[in-house]
This record gives sequence, C-alpha cells and structure tokens, in this order.
Amino acid sequence: MTTPAALTVAALALSAGTVVSGGPSHGRIRDAAGRPDEGPYGAAAHLVSPAPQQAPDSSAARSRARSLQSRFERHELRHLPLTLGGDIPECDEIIGRFCIWDEGDTGWTPKEEAEEIVKARNELLDELEAVAREIPGDHWVFGQRIRYLFEAGRHAQAASLARRCALPARWRCDAYLGYVLYRAEDISGAEQAFRRALESMPAEMRVEWTDPDPVLDRELRRWLSEQPDSAAAVDRLWKLGDGLLLTEGNDRWTAHLSRWVYAMSSEEARNPFGIRWGDDLTEIIVRYGWTTGWERSWPQGGLLPAADRVAGRGDPQAFRTFSPGAVLERDPGGPERVPWEVAEGHARSTHRPPFVDSLDVLDAQAGRFWRQDGVVVVGAWTAPRPGLAEVAGGARGAAGKPEEASAVSADVREPVSKPVRAGLFVEQDGVVAMDARATGVDPGGPVRLSGHAPFADWGVLSMEVWAPATRQAARHRLAMGFREVPPDLFTLSDLMLLEPRSEPEDLDAMVEVLRPSTDAGGDEVLGLAFEVYGLRSPNESVGFKAWVEKRDEWLITRLVRRLGFGRKEKVTLSWREGGPDRPGPLFRTFTIRLPDLDPGAYDVVIEVSTWGRSPLQTRRSFTVR
Repeated sequence: MTTPAALTVAALALSAGTVVSGGPSHGRIRDAAGRPDEGPYGAAAHLVSPAPQQAPDSSAARSRARSLQSRFERHELRHLPLTLGGDIPECDEIIGRFCIWDEGDTGWTPKEEAEEIVKARNELLDELEAVAREIPGDHWVFGQRIRYLFEAGRHAQAASLARRCALPARWRCDAYLGYVLYRAEDISGAEQAFRRALESMPAEMRVEWTDPDPVLDRELRRWLSEQPDSAAAVDRLWKLGDGLLLTEGNDRWTAHLSRWVYAMSSEEARNPFGIRWGDDLTEIIVRYGWTTGWERSWPQGGLLPAADRVAGRGDPQAFRTFSPGAVLERDPGGPERVPWEVAEGHARSTHRPPFVDSLDVLDAQAGRFWRQDGVVVVGAWTAPRPGLAEVAGGARGAAGKPEEASAVSADVREPVSKPVRAGLFVEQDGVVAMDARATGVDPGGPVRLSGHAPFADWGVLSMEVWAPATRQAARHRLAMGFREVPPDLFTLSDLMLLEPRSEPEDLDAMVEVLRPSTDAGGDEVLGLAFEVYGLRSPNESVGFKAWVEKRDEWLITRLVRRLGFGRKEKVTLSWREGGPDRPGPLFRTFTIRLPDLDPGAYDVVIEVSTWGRSPLQTRRSFTVR
C-alpha cells in the first residue's frame, strides 16, 4: 500500500549553451461550461502573475540579487558530492527536458554538504538580507531568502521572516507562511494560511494551484471527468490523499500548495541543472516535491569535468498517496470489500507526510455489525513497538544538520516508549463520517476501537497509528459498503478473530477481546465471532458450518471440494440450533483448531443456512507464518 518510490531526476543531454525557455502553464480542469471548478480545496490550476515593474532605482538592487544567487549556484555545483556513473539509465518518464527514473534505493540518504557550500549559502543569505533592505517589497528576493533559509536548516528564521512579510501582494505573504508552516509540520496552520492566500490571489492562478490533474494517474483523471459534481469529487480525492486522518489538517493538500510556492520561489533563479526554469521543472516539483539531495556523477573513462552530470534525488520514503480507483465507488458486480492496493510501477506522483519518516502497512482486521440506526464498525491492530529517537531535538535541514546548535551530539540515540495515538475512521462522500480515537496506547500494545457509521452505499475505512516521538506511522485502508439492512433480511456480519480462549457474550464484550493481528500459529485454536440477521423466530432451525481453506486455491478446486470430490477441507465443524428468543441480531462465537497448517494464507469460512433461504457465507483471512 505504501511502497516507497525513490526517484532521480536528471536533465536530458543538451548541446552546450542550449536553453529551452519555459513560462507558466495554464489551467487544466474546468467544468462542462469551461468555468473553473470551485470547492473547499479550491478548484483546479497556476498562472504566475507578471513580476511587478520595478522603479528605476530598484532595478540595480534586484540585478545584484540575481547575480549573487547565480554565483552561489555555480559555486554549489562545483562542490556537490561526486559519484561514478555511466550513461543515464532508461527513463521511466520524460518530462520536458528531464529524465526521471525509479532508483529503487529506499535506504539512500543525502551526503553531508561540503563546508564550502554551507559557508557560501550563509554569505548569500546575508547579502540577500542587505538587498531586501533596499527593495523590501521585491517578492523574488523574498522568495530566495525563504528558500535558502530552509536549505540552510534555519527554519526558525524562515518562520520569523514569513510572519514579518510585508510584500505588496498579501497573498504571497500567506502563501510563503503556509509553506513555512508545512515544513514546520504545522499542517493545520499551513492549511489556514493557504486558504487565505487562495482567496486573494489572481483567479487563474488559484485554479492552477488547486488543480489535482498533474498529480493524478490516468484512472483517477478518468473517474474525475465522469463525476457530475467535479468540485465535490476533487475534495474527496484530496481527503483520501491525506496521509493520516489521525492528524490535524490535510498534509497532502498543503504539500501540493507548498510545492507550488517552492516553484514560484524558483522561477527566474539559477538551479543546479544550469537550465532556465520552465513548465517541466514546475511539473516535476508539483508531482514529486523538491529535491532531497544533489549529486554529480562523472562518466566512466576519465572525461573532463565539463562532461559530468547533475542529478536530483527525491525523497526515498515518498509513496503514492492518492486512492486507487477501485475504492472510490462500489462495483455493482464486484466484492463487498475492496482493499486499498497500489499498482506496481512508476508513480505519477509521490508524497510523504512531513511528520513521519515512513508510513507502513498495519496488520489489522476490521468488521461491520448492523443496527437500526447505522453500522457499528470495529477494528483491531498492534501499535508500533518502541523505536529509537534522537536525544538532540530540532528540525533538520536538507543537509541533515540540526537547525540550532546543541551541546548534545545528534548521533546519540536512546529507546523511546512514549504512548502513541491511534484512530479508526470511516470516510463517506469526502467526509469523515466516523472518528474513533485512542491517545494513550502503549507501544507494541493492542489497539481495539469501535464507532458508529451512518448508512451509506460505500465508504473507505482507515485504521491508523502514529508515534510522534519516533516519527513512526502505519495504517490499513479498505473500501466497503455501509448500506442499510432491512430487519427481515437474512444476512451476516463480518467474521472477526478473537483472542485465544475468549467467549464474549455480546458485541460490546467482543470488541475488548478482538485479536490485534491476523497472524496465527499452524496448530493454534482460533476464536471467532459474528452476527446473523433476519431470523424469524426461536422455532426456526439454523445450521452452521465452518471450515478452513487455502486462500490461493482456484475457484474450480473449491467447487469440486464442495461437491465431495478430491481433497477435503483442512478442518470442518458444524452444528444446528434454534433462532433467537426475540427479534434482533443473533450473536455467536465458536472455536476451530488448526491441524498443523503449513505457512501460507488461509480463510476461515462460516456458512449459515435455514429452511427456504439460500445459504450465506462470510470469511476472515489469516496467515500462518
């Protein structure tokens, strides 16, 4: 679900001195009448407004600022870390003048910056500050200062500068503040700042900045084009793109706008590629984020330094965050539950929430139990075990250096066992319709949550856990139906795994003993629980049959075995009893002993039958390690 995509970007071979000029791109998503769509997350695309005309006495200062910035980038290029390489590998994608390929090295980390670069950047910042006193309203100089302060790891100074912003166009101040707050992991604050910026920026620019088209794959773009309410559909895509519903604010939407701010600050500025900024670089930034580290690779054969190649490395832990198309809507002929599974191959766009180092997949189970006023949703999983955290705090810059000097070495690490946060959520039509949380979960301990979701045709369930102290997070998402069940409809709840030797009497007691893992031993005794709905009376005879089967068996094999031919099921049990004493769900538990199963994936299946009705089945998957 969250397979990282370690990307590398390099300029395609250009003849010496060739420059492909680029300007701002234009809006992409509009409604049927050609008007830009609007919504809580904005509508759709970016048209950079022309730079304001500078007074004659300010043109020299701005020219000097450009010269200083260009000088630093040339100096940085000479001191980038060198790697030995050959030709550019086959491109996974070509965007304009650039080749992008999946490096595959998710363990890559940026090398320590050369002291020459650190010193030159700090000198540049001092010089830009002096220029800013001459032309305080120049947004280009302001943008360079924000960008280079972050590169230097001086985040607190960047935040102070953004809060003191006095640019003539106030929306630029809010946009830069949103960028700074996003980088500082204040997602909620960044969201508020960006909303203010969107309200007052030029309309065409607002359309492009909020356009999800560049970051959506073909399947999602097709789905979006088919929606009658495109603004609501865009809002839902951003909602489901949020890395963790457990945290305040939408980290994916604020990341998208932060990337536009970064691109805005980079326009008309020299970059390590030595190529004029254009639409292609803006698209790369918007889709994959700013570069994590730069490298020069010398071609094999001892060629002259002029023949080296500059490559920008992306965040190795970034991953696809937008939902697979299959989870957005119910397929009338498809399954009742659809796992959130990301396709293999090159990603259209990637992202990593700024407050985590990685986002893993939870081993979890979830189920639905129907009531007259909605659906009780339950979930169980295990919180991450204690990890390591740096003793010396402080944000870290692109070079990996602490923001503020510390007397304690940043390499000193100690075990952390602070409580973690957990949440169980249900999204329906772009809104979080159910929100159940636990804040004092022990690391490595079980998480068991339940909540009440309204009836809906379809929705996405998300089980999440986050350890802020160790920057660890994990989640498990899947789509499922939440349709209302008539009281007389014969149907079953989901089947849930229980802790060993558990015999809960009702649903509330069951939640407290849910098994927080779907792993099992090959010879274990499994406890399970479920509910039956629509039984008529105590006189109605109900038959139950349960068995275990290999999950990867072909359908035809299962059919043959149902008819009594071939190899029998791994283990079976059956019983019969009367219906409930009064109208309502029939809650039942049972145990089944596994017959020393080989490692692999299995299903426990329960089949319920009654006279005059077709038998019903529900199943629960588990894995024997």
